Amino acid sequence: MTAGSGSWTSINWGFPREETAMTELFSDDLRQLSGAFQARKRPLSVQVEFAENDGSLQTREGPVTYRRGDAILTGVEGERWPVSRKRFEATYQPSETSGVYSKKPAIVWAYVAPSPLDVALPDDRGHLHAAPGDVIVQYAPGDQAVVGASIFAQTYERLPENTGATGEPPA
Repeated sequence: MTAGSGSWTSINWGFPREETAMTELFSDDLRQLSGAFQARKRPLSVQVEFAENDGSLQTREGPVTYRRGDAILTGVEGERWPVSRKRFEATYQPSETSGVYSKKPAIVWAYVAPSPLDVALPDDRGHLHAAPGDVIVQYAPGDQAVVGASIFAQTYERLPENTGATGEPPA
């Protein structure tokens, strides 16, 4: 759906989202939005499988396409999402248990959706739908995802204002 083109209905994990007018997120860089903040991903383990074929996965926030070899992750609430193989290898590290990985330490920008928002994924992999209260997470300008509020609270730590790129306050 594009901005101003109506509404969407999505059924994810058996829970229907109300039909709601959507607005396309208007910034490809969250740092420019009032209310955006920095957060650090907690070093939690996730179960990982690698896709044997190209496909599409229905996530809680909308369908996301993936390619053969991409990682399919399972998170803290059983939610599943695909990650491109290149990004996965750059941002996750294996644990001692086969098929289990953890996110490398990273600082991201985040923004709590004040109303329903539609977020385009890079490389035409799909659009995610944020409900009010969901958190838009930015890995790099133009590279964003939607994280449900309860999952964000479990998997990210909000950093104090004026935190530098390393997660530490400036000297």
